[in-house]
Amino acid sequence: MNFARASASVTLGSCTLLYAYPQSREFLLALREAVGCDFEQMALADLRQSGLLGMLRTLRRMRPDCLLLPLEDENSVALLPILKLLAGATCARRIAVIGPDLVMRNLSRVTILADAMRFGLASLGCLLAALGAHKELTRLLHLRRPDVHVAAGARGVLYLKTNLWFGIKAGGSVGHIAGVVNGLQGAGFNVNFASAEAPVMVDPGVEICRVPPPATFGLPFELNNYRFQREFARTTLSELARPGYAFIYQRLSVANYLGVLLSRAQRLPLVVEYNGSEVWVARNWGRRLKHEKLADMSEQAMLRHAHLVVTISAVLKEELIARGVAAERIVCYPNCIDPAVFDPARYGQAERAVLRSRYDIAPDSIVVAFIGTFGQWHGAERLAQAIALLYAGERDWIAQNKVHFMLVGDGLKMPEVRTIIESAGAGAICTLTGLVAQQQAPLHLAAADILVSPHVPNSDGSRFFGSPTKLFEYMAMGKAILASDLDQIGEVLSPGLRVAALPGKAPADDCADLAVLATPGDVAELVSGIRFLVERPDWRARLGANARACALARYTWSHHVEAILTGLARVCAPPPGAFARAAEPTPGVTDVERGEM
Repeated sequence: MNFARASASVTLGSCTLLYAYPQSREFLLALREAVGCDFEQMALADLRQSGLLGMLRTLRRMRPDCLLLPLEDENSVALLPILKLLAGATCARRIAVIGPDLVMRNLSRVTILADAMRFGLASLGCLLAALGAHKELTRLLHLRRPDVHVAAGARGVLYLKTNLWFGIKAGGSVGHIAGVVNGLQGAGFNVNFASAEAPVMVDPGVEICRVPPPATFGLPFELNNYRFQREFARTTLSELARPGYAFIYQRLSVANYLGVLLSRAQRLPLVVEYNGSEVWVARNWGRRLKHEKLADMSEQAMLRHAHLVVTISAVLKEELIARGVAAERIVCYPNCIDPAVFDPARYGQAERAVLRSRYDIAPDSIVVAFIGTFGQWHGAERLAQAIALLYAGERDWIAQNKVHFMLVGDGLKMPEVRTIIESAGAGAICTLTGLVAQQQAPLHLAAADILVSPHVPNSDGSRFFGSPTKLFEYMAMGKAILASDLDQIGEVLSPGLRVAALPGKAPADDCADLAVLATPGDVAELVSGIRFLVERPDWRARLGANARACALARYTWSHHVEAILTGLARVCAPPPGAFARAAEPTPGVTDVERGEM
């Protein structure tokens, strides 16, 4: 293989990126500088939408001088054989891999044959793992949940993050994971965080257990999770051999039931975090799973054997009860924030101005911002329609008030959002930042004046079950919020101002309103809400201050974790003092009992 660092002096001619997951803005900028030219982008998700024959036709029409396969993080290497096979089907003159160090590694089509062999073996391994999982799940769904309790004095928690995540770590789930892990650590527990990738925004005192992901991925993609589970089990069982663990905590992920196996093997309480059915999400918001029934069996096993199920909304609690989880085994608490991370006092005027300058936003602009992963439920396309409507009819007002829109993130709905804004000619008043790391989210929010949460109802008519992390992050940053009055969003932000009855007077001294609430999906109401908040700095200040005070009083991860521990103490009936803080005297640690998997 030839290795060469790309530089501005290298002439690549026409260049196309073929990637599996969206790349961050920083990586794309560095990549553009390194290769010395601009490039087109082609996402694997876009190729898959046209079916196998359509995908092959699209690939054969690709004739760039150079086809680049970017790998922004080390775990993405597992997807490289698939990307190589796709690249080999193109008519590109040159194929190269470029990693986070911006070193290009040229590929020959001969070496792609070896990758095809590895891909085939990985796919066979997926099938075998799925067959084994079906047999095991059939047995587990007929077994009773064992009665266990928290051992007196046990302070260890094994946190299982079992999903396979590629690319930049951004979005509400990052904050949720860090919030629970740090909250448990802060409550006096010794958390061992088991994951395929390094954690983000996690307390440095947390122990890290890295589990190597599969070296090569096969198809169907979801079956790789069953292969990964076997390696995860081997690694974490050795961790659990040490005494002193109080319980196991697993964030439910698709096609994985590892927590059940470990809980039964070690006779430890299992806490399962349920943010909604992954099977439902794939069916309604993504691509339907090829082996949906097997994935549903995994979810059912997790819910059946969990001693405590933690969820984030009343709608999901009702769903869990309908799925057979007893109400006494459920803890329901909304998503929350870390007040030390989402603190507007962290950023001065100079830092906010620097960030605005990075995106060519004037320092005196009134910035209306949205942050998210542009999912089906986020309503980013509705905000884009509101921007287009404002630009079409209110250009003088926009110029007079120096209004600028900043949409932070990337995801499924981004192509639609970009098309709406470009078709309206509104690009000059709207910045699409692309993906930014979760650590940078607070600064982006601090640089804004108004924050929008335009969530939309579920397309299948079911109730909105989410607890948007962005909502609580918005509140904590002390900014004026315009949000959809949709289930928990409207409940959390009540009392609030309704767009249909916005006040003409200044806020009273005892004003308790938290936000401006719009009818979900109503673009005209979004426009009216934006106009009101732009024109009324007095209401922006009052609503922002009220929202921050509410977030600090009710919605920190300490509150969330306290509810979890209270629920666990209730269902597992630990001896007195089992949940005493680490600083207090505790009885001797007992060895963890072993069972059979």
